[in-house]
Amino acid sequence: MIQICITSRLSSLPVVVAYKKGYFEEFGVKVTLHVNTHHKAIMPLLDAGRVEAGEVPTIAYLQDSFLKKSKLKRIYKGIYLYHSPLSFYSRFQFKPEDLTRNKAYILPVPHQYSVERLFAEKFLEEYAPKNPVKVRYIDTPGFLEEKEFLKPSCLGLVSDPFSSPFLRNFQDFANTLDLPILESKSFYPSTLLAFSGDAVLKTGREVSGVLLAVKKAIDLLQNTNQLSQGNLWEDLQLSHFYPHLRVGETKNLLNSHPLIQKGIFSYKGDATTLYPLLKDVYFRLIRRVIQPDAVKAAFDFDEILSALEPKKIFDVRKLNSFQEPKETKLHAPSQINYRKLNAVRHLIVDVNSVVLDILQGNYNSRLNSDETLQLDNRVKVLVNSMLDSFNAKLELQREEITELENLISILEIKLDRSAVDLQYSEEKYRYLFEFSREAIALVDADTGSILEANNQFRLLTGYTRGDITKMNIEDIILGNQVSNQLRFGADLSSDTMLSLPDVEILAKDGTKLEVDISFTSILLSPKKRYQVQFRPNSERKEQERLQHEFISNVSHELRSPMTNIRGYLEFFKSDATLPFNNEHKNMLEVIDKNAKRLSFLIENLLKLTTSREKDKEAEVVEIFDPVTVIEDVIHMNSHLAKGKPIEWDLSLKKGYFLRGIKFEFSQIITNLYVNALKYTFKGKIGISIRETNGKIEITVEDTGIGIDPNFKNQIFDRFFRIPSSDNKKIGGTGLGLSIVKSLVDKMSGEIFVESKMGEGSKFTIYFPKVNINA
Repeated sequence: MIQICITSRLSSLPVVVAYKKGYFEEFGVKVTLHVNTHHKAIMPLLDAGRVEAGEVPTIAYLQDSFLKKSKLKRIYKGIYLYHSPLSFYSRFQFKPEDLTRNKAYILPVPHQYSVERLFAEKFLEEYAPKNPVKVRYIDTPGFLEEKEFLKPSCLGLVSDPFSSPFLRNFQDFANTLDLPILESKSFYPSTLLAFSGDAVLKTGREVSGVLLAVKKAIDLLQNTNQLSQGNLWEDLQLSHFYPHLRVGETKNLLNSHPLIQKGIFSYKGDATTLYPLLKDVYFRLIRRVIQPDAVKAAFDFDEILSALEPKKIFDVRKLNSFQEPKETKLHAPSQINYRKLNAVRHLIVDVNSVVLDILQGNYNSRLNSDETLQLDNRVKVLVNSMLDSFNAKLELQREEITELENLISILEIKLDRSAVDLQYSEEKYRYLFEFSREAIALVDADTGSILEANNQFRLLTGYTRGDITKMNIEDIILGNQVSNQLRFGADLSSDTMLSLPDVEILAKDGTKLEVDISFTSILLSPKKRYQVQFRPNSERKEQERLQHEFISNVSHELRSPMTNIRGYLEFFKSDATLPFNNEHKNMLEVIDKNAKRLSFLIENLLKLTTSREKDKEAEVVEIFDPVTVIEDVIHMNSHLAKGKPIEWDLSLKKGYFLRGIKFEFSQIITNLYVNALKYTFKGKIGISIRETNGKIEITVEDTGIGIDPNFKNQIFDRFFRIPSSDNKKIGGTGLGLSIVKSLVDKMSGEIFVESKMGEGSKFTIYFPKVNINA
């Protein structure tokens, strides 16, 4: 079994294709893939023989070859995997003068010794030769490139849009600059397939099978866009190996990108493209001057490629490229000599082994220690303690991550439910808004522009959706009726409710419509909106007209019989020959007062229902003591309390005076007192009068059935009666409290009501106090 470590970049695509297509089994090789292994970890794993093969940066292999300090090779070259058309990309087009030495920039690279690193240094030298900048190169896995690239401190990234598709959306300096480093259209050999020394020595035929399988995969990729069906991405299910890449973009690259034919995936390469980079940058890093001929030998793949041509299994150990080097071929100084049985040497070897275990994911690896107090054992104990502490923190973080993942899952479920509920609520609101029977428009509170209008509004005015979005509410409402009372863009923090009766609006065909308008403020997101309702008032006016005609007819029909009743009543009272006793006279007096009251009601019905006809008769305004009027009202209506267990609580102090019409005041007290008697079946009725803060306070209180708080604000409306079974039994017209309210307002007074269901009601009236001396 051969273990192959690769990255998740598209540079390792040939190995993945060979694995998914079964090319390894075709050549008799069993392979295990380790995906997402960073280049920085692959090199030590290969060197130690922990894995048999891996994808390594070309320059990293070259650096390992020239700095070898042992007679034995640890890493052997195979074939090229990827050739990159490098360029420099950034989030913005910066200029040389924009760079400053006072700021430290970062620049992601696949490996410290990679073609991308050399290209970046060469580019910065050519672009800003007189303004060197501080750049820290960060070894970054492919799946973290975009995250690092988008950081504010990142200067840029050296790559190509095939390997890093997200770069296509950012600035490519090759399109705007004329620099030698950017002029070349060559492909730089970016990564190659390398083998460990142990794998070559032990499994030479399997290594050749790996090379043949990868070569066949590269040939397939070169012909990908020539296939009749470009379904390579789906056939191989490559999203499992490259989950961080955008599937659509990568499919497009694999199926139609011209760079594939030009040689991005190719096992043949021209190492001469590296010489400009090696000459200026790389030789300075290794502190040695090496001629291009020496480099050419390290990158000579001709022998391997010629052996692959027959496409049959062969033993790579027979090739010169896989032979163990002699001491004369070493480029580095002689090997480092360690003393035998040196404790420090063994400690270093053990630590190196533990580090390699950790790189492979075995976090439980430890150094063997004993109970001695030798220095190397004490170091081992300390290292093990550090590893234990590290593992404890790592385990704690894993638990926290698990908890966070569970919490995120729960929040995602709740968010999904909230999104569904919100969508349902929005659809429900939109349905109710669109198909409401009322004509409704939604208006911006800042500008007054119409945002939306429902179907009923469009039918009423004739405007289309396109017309409405271009209009202002003041374009529809004629005159200044809205602007005088509603200022758009001002006082947006407070709620607003406004009703405008008998407003003229302009329809699309130019006709004028009379409607009643109501504005209601609502908050949608952080902005304020007005919901405007338009109600045609023709039906309301017709109802008012019919109501007025009905009451006028009833009033006129009642006047004639009332005149006859009062005439005959006066005749009976004035005829001294009739044998009336005192009781009969009192009855006639009560009949007379109630007849007068009924006549007054008939005369004032029209005043309460319309303002078109006003009574122009002179009204006698006088100053009177309210106590005498209240006592008359109680006396005249005493018969209503017969048979009821009711007590009276009267606190009537004379000496206070009011200004007004005495008869109208009697109507106020009569309606309140009669209501108290009608709705109190047992208990107590109280009437009091006193002075409070310079005003006369009159209170009528009972312990009756009380008033439903839902209808408390409607009891003073004309013809309104609370819908209840008690009201149906008691009867009435719904005009009593309406008359009280209008007469109290006429006398410059105020009326308030307090009530609880089942406990009774209390009406309190405040009138201006009149000084009789004045």
